[in-house]
Amino acid sequence: MLRKVLLSLILFLFVVSVFAQETAQKQDLALLYPTHEAKEKVLRDAKIIKSKKLGTGITNPLKLTLLDGGTELYAVFKDVDVRKTGITKLKSGAEMDFKDSWQFDVAAYELDKLLGLDMVPVTVERKYNGEKGMVQWWVPNAMTEGDRKEKGLEPPDVDSWNRYLYKVRLFDNLVYNIDRNLGNLLITPDWKIWMIDHSRSFKNNDTLKAKSDMARFSMSFVDALKKLDEAKVMAHCGKYLTVYEVRSMMRRRDAILELYEKTRAEQGDSILYP
Repeated sequence: MLRKVLLSLILFLFVVSVFAQETAQKQDLALLYPTHEAKEKVLRDAKIIKSKKLGTGITNPLKLTLLDGGTELYAVFKDVDVRKTGITKLKSGAEMDFKDSWQFDVAAYELDKLLGLDMVPVTVERKYNGEKGMVQWWVPNAMTEGDRKEKGLEPPDVDSWNRYLYKVRLFDNLVYNIDRNLGNLLITPDWKIWMIDHSRSFKNNDTLKAKSDMARFSMSFVDALKKLDEAKVMAHCGKYLTVYEVRSMMRRRDAILELYEKTRAEQGDSILYP
């Protein structure tokens, strides 16, 4: 009995130690790379000293270890770039004009910056082993939404949590993400949600993916949507999106704003949050 207690105590102390080390590393990285620009630069320029398969997802992403001076940090690399015309059969069903590209991950990050969301990790273009792809900032100490549900964990602030989810749903409708799942929403210890894996987004579809997902609206998000225009999006995302993909997204933007106005007229300001 005593032996079991001691083993449990040792395991507990080990977990606490690992968590403390990871938390300290996160704080150190935040001080070293405090801005988006600083993170973008290190992702582009730092030496890649190690890589391994993540073992999750169907696009075979890699976890990279980067060395910047004496600082080690992690990132994700993805180089998938598949585009098919006609009908493609997927596990989830048939998909017309299927697209799965790392370029959409970069575009999603650039769009996140334009909207001021700060919910897509810093993502840049970079070559690795001769292949062009995206490199994305590693979100430390994060669990997936699948992990959260499996462990039965509930957020301490339900209202704040729901606000994050409504932003996720609005963003997914804006970029027409067909692959949101429990594995590509990351949750940090402060219960912030990070959206990853947008390689199956930006379809040439003018309609919204799921109107019913949008029952409440962030005023700051709506204001940012109103300020978007094609020229601005092309300037930030034009390297990774065609003009047709941008125009389809702008028409979805218009549909979201129309839905917002309609819902607000019917239900009043109760649908709003900051």
